[in-house]
Amino acid sequence: MPHLKSRSIKSVGIALMLLGGALLGPAVDSAIAQTSPTFAGLQGKWSGDGSIALTNGTTERLRCDATYAIGGGGSNADLALKCASDSYKFDLRVSLQDSDGAIVGQWSETNNNVQGGISGRGSRGLLQLTVRGQAFGAAVSVSTRGSEQSVRIHADSGNLSQVAITLHHAH
Repeated sequence: MPHLKSRSIKSVGIALMLLGGALLGPAVDSAIAQTSPTFAGLQGKWSGDGSIALTNGTTERLRCDATYAIGGGGSNADLALKCASDSYKFDLRVSLQDSDGAIVGQWSETNNNVQGGISGRGSRGLLQLTVRGQAFGAAVSVSTRGSEQSVRIHADSGNLSQVAITLHHAH
């Protein structure tokens, strides 16, 4: 069963990275960003692609589709994210809440039956998260400009090393 555990950690890592990418609205002027809810402007469908680098040196392309439901005047985000590469698929569900820039939340991945917590800081246009779960931890950094999001993840456990992805809002 080591292969299943390795695949599960890899899938969870990618899913968590992508959740970070999906959680920011368009970048705005800093004075407006200070008063705008973190998740304002995300409602709807997004998609993107990128790459994942594993600790064994392999790299794979990744394709994702996401749907976001924003509530609480832009301070709550629910995310459904489905991603696939040549070797696996995953289905991630995330719920987040922003309280004056402090972000907390939960995530679950249904294909591998894993879950965990999320914490960090955010403002509209920038998000820094720590993501934890069973046998996995990662730092996620996301910046957003207009309808494009740039996501970077660095894992501190598992077989995932780095992930880079770009998501685009479907208008």
